[in-house]
Amino acid sequence: MAALESAAPLSADELPPRDDRKPGLGKDGALVADLLKLLLKIRARDIDVASRLLARSDELEALAAGTRTGLPMLEGWRFDQFGRDALDLVEGRLGFAVQGGKLTMTRTEEAG
Repeated sequence: MAALESAAPLSADELPPRDDRKPGLGKDGALVADLLKLLLKIRARDIDVASRLLARSDELEALAAGTRTGLPMLEGWRFDQFGRDALDLVEGRLGFAVQGGKLTMTRTEEAG
């Protein structure tokens, strides 16, 4: 403990570079990622499969940040079961609503 108390703080130049895991996500992107997580929970429940088999959190964050390639959830059966709806959500073609105390999803017109 004494060694820590007597140590001088590092200058900004001596600090290691930050490894930002969520480049460009920002506050709005984080909210979009949260909506994608909600959609993931709904879809996983609907098809009775573990959500992590459909998509990982880092994939959801990448999609929210604008990535549209190289994501397993946008290919094959994952796309059919979840990815298509995830894309529709981030591109404005799918929305959430509460009707009669129950969460529903609503398709909207093509995003323009």
